[in-house]
Amino acid sequence: MPTDPTQLSDEAQSLARVPLFKRLEPHELEKLAEEIDQVDYKAGEIIFNEHDHGDALYVVEEGSVRIWVTDEDLNEVTLAELQPGQFFGELAVLDRGERSSSATAITDAHLHRLSSDDFQKFLTEHADCAIDVICEIGARMRQTNLLVSQRVSRNINREMEEKATIGQRIADKVASFGGSWTFIIIYLSFLIAWMAFNTFVLIHYGRGEGGAQFDPYPYILLNLMLSMTAALQAPIIMMSQNRAAEKDRLAAEQDFKVNLKSELMLEELIRKQRYRDAQMEQLNDALAALQGTEKK
Repeated sequence: MPTDPTQLSDEAQSLARVPLFKRLEPHELEKLAEEIDQVDYKAGEIIFNEHDHGDALYVVEEGSVRIWVTDEDLNEVTLAELQPGQFFGELAVLDRGERSSSATAITDAHLHRLSSDDFQKFLTEHADCAIDVICEIGARMRQTNLLVSQRVSRNINREMEEKATIGQRIADKVASFGGSWTFIIIYLSFLIAWMAFNTFVLIHYGRGEGGAQFDPYPYILLNLMLSMTAALQAPIIMMSQNRAAEKDRLAAEQDFKVNLKSELMLEELIRKQRYRDAQMEQLNDALAALQGTEKK
């Protein structure tokens, strides 16, 4: 039966605007309004912290609330920003465990607060609402898992480039150029030109006193330059190879972390799904019992 707002108290009318309670009858809304508390928080005020004991469910009546966690680098990662009509804090209430995230008021917020026992009783008596809660939890979990996986994944190449020193950047460019066909062609052309110049040109036009040449065969000066080039190029290329090896190591470590976190998340999803299946069975049994009582 549709709810007529004109027949409800102010508190019940406020609850009637919340999607979670839209299926309730007027007398059920009035009863719930007597059990639920009204709380206010200033902008920036913490509603609860991660790992706190979960003792209540919250529904946003006015204002907005930010749900966030702290990552390994002690940075705050925002999971969601909740607007009027949305609820939060249900996981810790359902499993009676610790809070899995923190909640902070973004603006001045007016919230409905339903204690753990009252929320459990509410779900037991209203199976349709319990299904809505489970659907909302599933949607949030999917969004959170996506966010967490994106946060874990890092662009190793970009991080290495940002941290690279000038010397490392030069080493990478030298190694890149030294291992290209452009370098081979230029260097080979230089060698041919050097030998041709000293063999065919200077032998006729550039002889010094006593017939001396600048760098006659077997081109000792050229060999010296080649040796010096190789001696300098080798450690520079090794520097670049060390950076490449470090990049590969970080990439492998990152892949391991992502895979490990995926496994842990999958195990957590399975555990929570089993718990929700058990909750649904309890709710279905309670609903069947209520329907049987009504028929009698």
